[in-house]
Amino acid sequence: MSFIEKVKNFILKHSLISPGDTVLAGVSGGPDSMSLLFVLSSLMEELEFSLVVCYVDHKLRPESKDEAIFVSNVARSLNLPFVLKELDIAGKKRAGSLEELARTARYRALEEARIENNGNRIAVAHHLDDHIETVLMRIIRGTSIRGLRGIPVKNGNIIRPLRCVWREEILDFCRENNISYVIDSSNLSTAFTRNRIRLELLPALMNYNSRIKDAILRLSNQAEELDQFLSYLEKDLLEKFRISPGEFYIPLEDMENLPSLLRRRILMKILTDISPKPGEVREESYNMILSLLENSTGKRLDLPGGAIGYRDVRGIRLLKEEPEPLPVYELNVPGITIIDRLKKQIYTEIVSDVERIKGKISDKLYTFYLDFDKIKLPIYLRSPKEGERFSPLGLGGKSKKLQDIMVDRKIPKEYRNLYPVIVDSNGEVICIPEYTISEKVKVTDKTERILLVRIEDYE
Repeated sequence: MSFIEKVKNFILKHSLISPGDTVLAGVSGGPDSMSLLFVLSSLMEELEFSLVVCYVDHKLRPESKDEAIFVSNVARSLNLPFVLKELDIAGKKRAGSLEELARTARYRALEEARIENNGNRIAVAHHLDDHIETVLMRIIRGTSIRGLRGIPVKNGNIIRPLRCVWREEILDFCRENNISYVIDSSNLSTAFTRNRIRLELLPALMNYNSRIKDAILRLSNQAEELDQFLSYLEKDLLEKFRISPGEFYIPLEDMENLPSLLRRRILMKILTDISPKPGEVREESYNMILSLLENSTGKRLDLPGGAIGYRDVRGIRLLKEEPEPLPVYELNVPGITIIDRLKKQIYTEIVSDVERIKGKISDKLYTFYLDFDKIKLPIYLRSPKEGERFSPLGLGGKSKKLQDIMVDRKIPKEYRNLYPVIVDSNGEVICIPEYTISEKVKVTDKTERILLVRIEDYE
């Protein structure tokens, strides 16, 4: 199979280019990008797409200007439009490495050029050797299964048609087709981590295993397959735990029963989704959430990246920002009411056989028994209001401020909007789910009908 045929089949297999697309090719003038340019230009008619050539000048090397002219001349010889993007990397303040800053700026420039030229795709020239080097670099720095996937074949608008060929195949293709190219002197400098991996580490590893590249490629492919499987599993779980776009609730039972690998992925995915600064989400964030499992109810965490975590008696809540008050839910009596914001449902039943039920009354959590005839219907579930009072069962009718009750129960101030109360038609609090009922509606010997209220999880 020819080089061009191999790349074409790869493009079709992964749906990298569709008929009618405009592809912006990032071309530096080196052998990789020049082979990409010639392959894509030869496939334009067959695959029915148009091509734009873009050179990004980082202005870090004196020869870059000549390289831009070289690429421009080649594009002209192929009757292709040419775009030059000039950057000022050296003059910018930077927190990371020059290598990383240049990479980020390059992709930003390519995206700008794509938009300016009404492009659909950005084609870059990463090949299998780049892929292997990336996996090794991530292993050295510390990575996860997801990191072992290496360089993706496509990522958003970015496609990598050469991710199916090795550097040696590229050089052979250039030689056999008399394709001229330039050599980037910075690729020979061991000042950059990737270059040291390519020039020093990989040759050393090949002394132990001459087929080390194939071994790393197999590992990467298996990591990709495992990641796809885990992504399939986590999709339904994420929806199960999602309350709203910026809010998730994970029951303790799920936290404890999930395999640790899947639990880690789900929590990190949630944090990345809801954090105002997702780039700051780190392994530390995951460990902090796990620490909530060992803490008592009411614990609050301000997580790296800006997300907020709370622990209550039944689970862990992760939010993008301070929670808004609950909507007011009118409870169906008798019947079931879905409290979607809390991932709960309220089941109510009117029991006339009082003697039968009295013997079963207990202080079981989330199940309450109220004297139905002392309640003014309809009843509602909502957030507590400032200054409200409540007469907890067992205090002989004495009332306490809801605020004081929440302080006693170690409910963080910021979380109290999600700590619901049930009120009657007069607005009087008759029950605090997860706590107790009001002394005023307790069941006595004179009770003729009982209102059973049960709080349940729902999916």
